[in-house]
Amino acid sequence: MPQRGGMFPGVTMFKSVFLAAAIVAAPFSAAQAASLDAVDLLQQFNLITKGDVQANSLHVHGRALIGGGMTGNKVDVNMDNIDNIVGSDFDDLIVGNATSGTKVHLHNGATASMNGTPGLVEAGSYTTPAVMPENYAAILDDFAAQLAGVDATAMAVKNSDGNLITFGAAASGGTTYYDIVAADLQNRDIDLLLNGAESIVINVTGTGTFNLNSNFRGNKAVSSNVIWNFTGFDTVNLYRSIWGQVLAGDSHVYFNADIEGSLFADTVTAQAQVHVQPLQFTPPVSQVPLPAGGWLMLAGFGAFGALRARRARA
Repeated sequence: MPQRGGMFPGVTMFKSVFLAAAIVAAPFSAAQAASLDAVDLLQQFNLITKGDVQANSLHVHGRALIGGGMTGNKVDVNMDNIDNIVGSDFDDLIVGNATSGTKVHLHNGATASMNGTPGLVEAGSYTTPAVMPENYAAILDDFAAQLAGVDATAMAVKNSDGNLITFGAAASGGTTYYDIVAADLQNRDIDLLLNGAESIVINVTGTGTFNLNSNFRGNKAVSSNVIWNFTGFDTVNLYRSIWGQVLAGDSHVYFNADIEGSLFADTVTAQAQVHVQPLQFTPPVSQVPLPAGGWLMLAGFGAFGALRARRARA
């Protein structure tokens, strides 16, 4: 059969094989970073930002993926609960724009990769450039939009005294979805109950500034099964410890109390700790597909058994 463009038989196949081999043989770089879906991102990193982090006091007990700069006081990364961290092919700290104001201490032999020149890095190893999961911010933004688009399947119950709101609808497997506004949480403690569900998604909508001043009741182990999805807010201030994963990709997030789970934000001012509570969640719809050529890249790496063999931590 004639080949398009007058090419000889077999040349097209040869070029495809050569390209796949070249991808495998080339050194791992930011341009070749693998994609992770939204759940993988939230499981493997428990602080993720599109932009800058101002660290007044910040302890990240797992991994951190910072799209912009990180300045302020020295940041501690990979501190505790390392047995609970989901394995990753990526570094424990990734910074998109390291400067002289970037000062970090990575514990337990953790690794870092960064663009730019940091002021201080204490780590098991440190390399440039930053190797980031591909399109991570867009993937998480799309995930948050998908969750916000799911109709509520239950209503939170506010007690008559006005000091408690309970997310505890009875369910049989799957995910229970709630829709609330900021005023629903005002001056109320929060009770999170799975009651047969596998997970809970709480879509919180509003504008301007959201302030969390609520205390949580019960067992914080539920944090792995809860997603807080903040939509429409310019600023999210967490003045109390929040249990669950926090999605606030369009917001500046300030927190001065511990977060029990992963945080995804536009920018962050941090004055507390982010604890490892690995997300347990099955998405309602498919995740963002890999970019063009992504499947070929994965196939090439898969032939050699790993996307990246910098280290192997279970």
